[in-house]
Amino acid sequence: MFKELTQIDQKPEVFSVYTTDKLWTEPHLAEQMLQAHLSQETPMASRPLIAIDRVVTWIDDMFELNGKSICDLGCGPGLYAEKYALLGAKVHGLDFSVNSIQYAKGSASKCQLEITYEVANYLEKALPSDQDIVTLIYCDLCAISASQRQKLYSQVRECLKPDGTFVFDVFSLSAFDSFTEHCSFAPNYMHPFWSNNKYYTFHNAFRYEGDRVSLDHYTIVEEERTWHVYNWIQYFTRESIRTELADNGFEVIEIVNGFDTEEANSSSFGVIAKLKL
Repeated sequence: MFKELTQIDQKPEVFSVYTTDKLWTEPHLAEQMLQAHLSQETPMASRPLIAIDRVVTWIDDMFELNGKSICDLGCGPGLYAEKYALLGAKVHGLDFSVNSIQYAKGSASKCQLEITYEVANYLEKALPSDQDIVTLIYCDLCAISASQRQKLYSQVRECLKPDGTFVFDVFSLSAFDSFTEHCSFAPNYMHPFWSNNKYYTFHNAFRYEGDRVSLDHYTIVEEERTWHVYNWIQYFTRESIRTELADNGFEVIEIVNGFDTEEANSSSFGVIAKLKL
């Protein structure tokens, strides 16, 4: 057991282990994440609906969504996609969670909305072409490594019209500053999120100062198995995201404090970028 505990306590290299897909594809976790998306009591997976309304209203004010083609990456259960469609946009949503896409399709059908939903990893699947706008909302960009972000930017470049717009948000250094390292252990931690069975959880939180990255490493010990979830987050300054986008063929048009807040020191900020001509 000493060897196992020592391994749990070790700090891995930045983005050296990637398990994000497990949250959305493992049946029990996928259902838990869907419920977190829909919950109005926790911002774990999505903003509350009142905040989503503010975000979509802001995007509509900027771009007049009526008649626009929008590709919503990581669309989840369609919380943003439906609102885009209600404003007259032609929407294509992608997410690799089967649960979320099934829910999104059912909800769109009930609301009589024509939205194209696809179970797909947007880093791998060819995206629909000739899109006016690509959205990636709730800081999903921050959960992937630098090499994965390069792949994403390539995908978005191929997806957009020459005058199209990439709209997304990222976590700021204000959020990084509030992240503290810690180590904790508890039986049935966050129950029943990790499992319906009895389990024990180790939670190790690490900061990577020079990289501006944080990691929440969860080790879940069940009777029949021990498994891990690594939740990486990359944090950005306005300068760093401008530089990264410029290096990948984009020009930043505007940066806002936050899609759903006017706070100067918001934990996130929104970015509007266009292809370099």
